[in-house]
Amino acid sequence: MTKVDATRRPPGDVARARDRRSNRDAVTRRASGAVAIARRSAAALLRRAPGAMRATRTGAKGTTGALQALPDSTLRWLTAGSVGLGAGLYLSGAPRVATAAGVVPALIMGAAMVLRPVTPAGRRDHAGPRASRTRA
Repeated sequence: MTKVDATRRPPGDVARARDRRSNRDAVTRRASGAVAIARRSAAALLRRAPGAMRATRTGAKGTTGALQALPDSTLRWLTAGSVGLGAGLYLSGAPRVATAAGVVPALIMGAAMVLRPVTPAGRRDHAGPRASRTRA
């Protein structure tokens, strides 16, 4: 009987160890590449975030102002239509994103109505329906 050397590995074990090292090195390279891409993307996002926030705020103010200029009856009809669309999408089994997209305009119009400046009851602006009438 021959004695097997304990330090010597069978050829299959050597190949598996080499494959594991190769896989580990490949994963490390990919991970470091992904981290570098994430770092560059985060830097670009941070540079552009203030401008994007200003543009969003300006657009939201413009939209709110335009909606606040509409009469209450028009806003109510538009809001009811949006809620009805969202309810119909929900009942038909549409994806949640589609249902939310149907209801979001109702939320925006509701917020515009709630945030509308309140005028005192005794005072009428020129935009009111009775402002154009004259008493005879």
